[in-house]
Amino acid sequence: MFMNGPRRLGRTPILGAQTSNRLWHLPTATNYGGPVVATDGTIYQGTQFGELLAIRPNGTIKWRISVPGTVETTPAILPNGRVAFVNSRGTLYVVKPDGSSSWHFSTGVPCYCVAPSPAVGPDGAIYFSLWEAVYALNSNGSLRWTFDTGGWRVNGSVSVAPDGVVYLPAQYLFAINPNGALKWQSGDVISPGGAPAVADDGTIYVNNHLPTLTAINPDGTLKWAYKVADCCDADVPAAPAIGLDGTIYAGESVLDGSDIVGLEVALNPDGSLKWEAHYGTAPTAMAIGGDGTLYFGSGSQAPASFYALNPDGTLRWQVDDPEGGYARTPPAISQGQRMYGGTFTALFAIGP
Repeated sequence: MFMNGPRRLGRTPILGAQTSNRLWHLPTATNYGGPVVATDGTIYQGTQFGELLAIRPNGTIKWRISVPGTVETTPAILPNGRVAFVNSRGTLYVVKPDGSSSWHFSTGVPCYCVAPSPAVGPDGAIYFSLWEAVYALNSNGSLRWTFDTGGWRVNGSVSVAPDGVVYLPAQYLFAINPNGALKWQSGDVISPGGAPAVADDGTIYVNNHLPTLTAINPDGTLKWAYKVADCCDADVPAAPAIGLDGTIYAGESVLDGSDIVGLEVALNPDGSLKWEAHYGTAPTAMAIGGDGTLYFGSGSQAPASFYALNPDGTLRWQVDDPEGGYARTPPAISQGQRMYGGTFTALFAIGP
């Protein structure tokens, strides 16, 4: 699922691509929603053509299904291998590993949103956000509860803590109890975006357009805030990722004179700066490999690239999309030292 789990940490023990070898590319169009990889190596990717693709590790299509609208969200793989995804018409679909339908849930609310990448909670419930609401569904597709933000549009995917608390970025950061009741809303976070990341100690990290990274305690009080720059211009703030040692990583879009440039930061758990780097133009959320390598895409309304940074922020490799376009989808790390990433022209496999 988006950011490799319901807590949206973005990390995996699996080693990602060690070199910049572009193994294959599959022509398609991705936008915001990234790939996910099943235990058998199958890659699932939504497209602008209203499809969910199941792709073998060699880059051939296993199956494809079509739904109305577009699929701009990252799918989630359920414990039984089924795949959940949301389309722009406000419907959550669950399909079996062979592509056949299991069930679907229609909200009746069309939304060309970048927010509703579903999360699967500890008990198998499926959570997704849409416009001004969050939906919690049981694993059989029945509605468990809904939560309304009171008129605030949701700005990112929800996150789910191990205790079942759901964190929602809207005008403020909302914490929702497992029964769907409001736990708290934090006025210390204004217009968060992307998805909150829930650390091992329960701290919630969120990004916004300012751009400022904010740390919130589990009780909703402010822990710290780090202003990255004075101005930025990102469609959606990149969700932060959290390394095994607690380092917080995030990409930002900032102004350098009249140019928009990428700024990547690493912060210590106390909010102090560890390092910053400057790659790309509009960095996506990062994926952290088992050796600490950071992978992300970059390029919005500009030629797209994928980057791998060493844990100290130095460049390991860069791969460019020869067709141009842009990259808004966070990459996925897979067995075999692979990285998969999408642009508006293709899905790329990088590695041996």
